[in-house]
Amino acid sequence: MQPQKIFREKLKGTIGRKLLSSPQTYKLARQVFLKRSNFNFDAKRKMTSLALEQAAEAYQGKKPVAWTSAFFPGELFNLFDLVPFAPEVASAMAASLELAPELLRYSEEMGLATDSCSFHRCAAAGTSREYFPLPDFLMASSHLCDGAPRLFQYMARKYSRPLYLLDVPVTKGEEALQYVACQLEDIARDLEKKTGITLHQDKIEEVFENSNLARQYQEEVNRLRQNVPSPMGGEEGLGYVYLSFLGEGHPQSPVIYKTLMEELQERVEKSKKGVEDPGKENFRLIWMHLRPYHGSELMSFVEQELNMKVVMEEMNEVYWPPLDPGKPFTSLARKVLSHFDLGPAERRLQAIEKMVQEFKAHGVVHFSHWGCRQSVGSTLILRKKLREKGIPFLSLDGDCVDASSFPWGQARTRIESFQEVLEQVHE
Repeated sequence: MQPQKIFREKLKGTIGRKLLSSPQTYKLARQVFLKRSNFNFDAKRKMTSLALEQAAEAYQGKKPVAWTSAFFPGELFNLFDLVPFAPEVASAMAASLELAPELLRYSEEMGLATDSCSFHRCAAAGTSREYFPLPDFLMASSHLCDGAPRLFQYMARKYSRPLYLLDVPVTKGEEALQYVACQLEDIARDLEKKTGITLHQDKIEEVFENSNLARQYQEEVNRLRQNVPSPMGGEEGLGYVYLSFLGEGHPQSPVIYKTLMEELQERVEKSKKGVEDPGKENFRLIWMHLRPYHGSELMSFVEQELNMKVVMEEMNEVYWPPLDPGKPFTSLARKVLSHFDLGPAERRLQAIEKMVQEFKAHGVVHFSHWGCRQSVGSTLILRKKLREKGIPFLSLDGDCVDASSFPWGQARTRIESFQEVLEQVHE
């Protein structure tokens, strides 16, 4: 039996919450489960080890725990040696362990709106049910996700914890840059008071070097994936989104990306020599947003049964310039404001068109997660504009956490129809 299945069985019953909230569970998993699990890449093993280490630290309570959300610059909590915890990641884990149905039902009893994001409803319920660790700090950004700031505001009131909400304007330019930089500096100064840690230049340089090295290796990973056939698919690729949530500035992130880069280089070389068969690529796809984390067959059906390989994911695009340790807050502000999904939909469209061209993709799939308004809201524009350029586009309605909101039969039919469209366009 696979370790995940064993763990899932152990979580059933009254002992489940104690197991999930015990640091010893994650320490044991690092020692035993990592050795017994099968990984396609050693980089994935190293990243899983990091995730288990961070989870153990979060439950251990020896260091302050900082809840963080997607797109908040994670380098900040590494500057203050805070233990990061991402509720979206925890909810994805809950879905994979079949705990999400219980937590989503409980969220309704708590009075949380069912039309809001399931990631955040699951996180709120999981904390209330003592599955997830309480935060010492809450750090959210207003851009690209409207659910996380609402969840964090709720958590701050309920548990009397300090909230740092980064207000990000949709406009670019010097005024916006300084506005965000000043906020980041204010947050850092307040963290100095609350943690007792004085921020020194050598720490900034260390964290920024980790971030820049990881960025450099991630760019190379993306370039290697442009090979035809691609050395890695989307189900594997989407796993590394973890590092964009909890690995920014961490010393293990460049190690993981460097390992992945070297493994992909080896695969590409073996493929060119005919030593290794990377599998069929009937079509190459760009994947937008995330994927289901419950027991869905979606990714394996697309990539293994239909041989439509996801060669790049929107969430893995390196969109920001290298960080400058000499201007830390301005540099982090520039990173925040560089995201292509911030502002008019044309910016996101241009980014996707660039990916299609660079990765020689035949089509684009957007997994439209229920409750993720800022991502789903632009799908009509994207479909219209991409189709005008002859790029087939599929918006696939579903839910990353709530399996009951993802009718697999309907999704399968739509994917098969999309395959037929690709065949007609590229015959």
